[in-house]
Amino acid sequence: MESSAFTALTEQIAEIAAHVRAVSGESKGESPDRLLTTREAAHLLNVSCRTLQRMRSEQRIAYVVLRGKCRYRQSEIDRLLADCTVVEDAATPTELKRNHTLRTGGGKPRGRRT
Repeated sequence: MESSAFTALTEQIAEIAAHVRAVSGESKGESPDRLLTTREAAHLLNVSCRTLQRMRSEQRIAYVVLRGKCRYRQSEIDRLLADCTVVEDAATPTELKRNHTLRTGGGKPRGRRT
């Protein structure tokens, strides 16, 4: 095998390996689907444990039940934070509407439950 072909092949293998590491989460310190306790998840979201329980009841956050305890995937916390992030440089009407909805509380009516 020629040295140029060998070099090109090893570069391609290195690129594939880097892609596999990035997808599998090896390059990060922790896996994106690490399971968090209620206290850890509440701390990351800067809410109380009771608020997190309310979010579960309202089906605003997905969770896992293991041996009677609720656990939250790191990827779910990341998704929730991304969904609730106001875009500062909103350019499209959809982004502007989303920002307005986030800033005004989601537009869901609040009141007594039936």
